[in-house]
Amino acid sequence: MQRPDQKPYIHIKESIYNGKFSYGLNNKILISELAELWFLDIKDIMRPSSYAIYQSYAKKYILPYIGSTRADSFNADRLSELLGSLYKGNTGNKEKETALSQYTVYLLESMVRSMFHYGAEQKLIPEIPFGKAEFITVKKKEALPLPELEVQKLLYTAEKQGEDLQLQIMLPLYAGVTLSELCGLKWEDINTGTGEIHIHRNLVRIQNNISKGSKENTGTATSMAECEFSENMCRKFTMPEKLSSLLEKVEHDKKPDKRSYVAEPDKKAGRKRSAGMPEDAPDGRTLQYRLKVAGEKAGIKRLTFKVLRDTFAVMCLQAGGDVYSLAYIMGAKVPAVCDRYGEWMVKNDRFLKEIE
Repeated sequence: MQRPDQKPYIHIKESIYNGKFSYGLNNKILISELAELWFLDIKDIMRPSSYAIYQSYAKKYILPYIGSTRADSFNADRLSELLGSLYKGNTGNKEKETALSQYTVYLLESMVRSMFHYGAEQKLIPEIPFGKAEFITVKKKEALPLPELEVQKLLYTAEKQGEDLQLQIMLPLYAGVTLSELCGLKWEDINTGTGEIHIHRNLVRIQNNISKGSKENTGTATSMAECEFSENMCRKFTMPEKLSSLLEKVEHDKKPDKRSYVAEPDKKAGRKRSAGMPEDAPDGRTLQYRLKVAGEKAGIKRLTFKVLRDTFAVMCLQAGGDVYSLAYIMGAKVPAVCDRYGEWMVKNDRFLKEIE
């Protein structure tokens, strides 16, 4: 784990804290050293149980194979080779020849990418272009939740950029709302006293035909419109404490009009609107762009609202939520939830012992 001529990581840690370390001919850091520094960096933002799992995975599946490699010589091909071997169980180590699940390999890939992203940010190593994720890519119908570390990094990034962005990220992450539902959510739909949220409308983009004087001279224009849900699609439920507390704080600080939208509006001039559409209505394209930028700052590429919603669903299932309650909260049908999130459902056979 350490080179005999060095005290373990002390020279690097002190240089980082003093802002004096940079990669070069005399500073060739090993992946094992990079991992140690990365673990120190993420320790305070992760739950102890998750942190222990990450350390265990690194010790068992990452460091034995690439720990002694110089970090600046690692590349996308070697990462793909490592992940492929783990996925197939062909590691060359008879004690570790069990093939890993796709989700476990996905988690290991996200760990390595995050580790090297941290190293580049701290100027320990040059930026290494890993390219498109290989094992993170799955079929479109399958869920792709964020690992806990990426969730915490995203929340930390959003917190530094203000409460508006925090809300726009935490509402899908902790209430499972879709992008259109987020756009249509108003303060009158939030009860910060009881911690309840009422989802009963969305804001959608529609195409309007425009006549320019003749039958041949026609075109279309995009505008926004509110759509109220039918009664069987409306949902009301209690939010997680983290989201409820943030909404209560924002409501106390800003004292927004109950009829105003929760998400920050699009300030782009000249946007076409439906007749009577309020000027403070948010635009989904703007929110998508803000989320993408926030994800990139947190080291998460191609972040979407669907990924946040998937993460919410998986967190609910891992917390012991049942599929029927989750289907109601997400406004989805039970078969659709089972089909998309079946891999993460908590399997419980304890009830069989109660049958007489």
